[in-house]
Amino acid sequence: MSDPLKKFINDNREAFDSENPDPRLYHDLQRQLKGNIIKHKADQKKLFRFITVAASVVIISVSLYFVFQKKNDKTIQSFEVAENTTDNPDAVYAKQIDQYQQIIDRQQAQLKKAQYEHPDLYRQFTDDINQLDSAYRKLKTSLENNPNTEMLLEAMIRNLQIQSELLTRQLSIIKEIKQKSKA
Repeated sequence: MSDPLKKFINDNREAFDSENPDPRLYHDLQRQLKGNIIKHKADQKKLFRFITVAASVVIISVSLYFVFQKKNDKTIQSFEVAENTTDNPDAVYAKQIDQYQQIIDRQQAQLKKAQYEHPDLYRQFTDDINQLDSAYRKLKTSLENNPNTEMLLEAMIRNLQIQSELLTRQLSIIKEIKQKSKA
């Protein structure tokens, strides 16, 4: 502060201290703040609804894509081993499953980082992944008792592909939210 301003404040301190604000001022401020809080909560609800719808659309889209895909679609079988391999087919499937499991584990670790920033979104995303994972575990348990192991192994790999795609979409949604919040 400049010296003349300090002097003015010191000279007129009693006049400044004797005045009280209008009692309605506090109530007006409180009402305005409540309005802003309510508006902010409404914005959060809209964002949560949007994310819920987007996640549902992604899950349905990915599921439909794999339902209608051709059995030998080479673009989806990114880890497919050459056809002239003399290895045991179960070993080839096991290798593919292991590769997808590693990818999924890395993606889940990335998703876990968002747990504290967006807990509701994280909870919903993990619920979606857990549903797919429980289906995978059911396929895995029925593998031992089923004579058509190749078909079950392919279904397990498709499930892991869907999980990986879903995690990729979830991570991109979180990335978009972070970018929007920075802007």
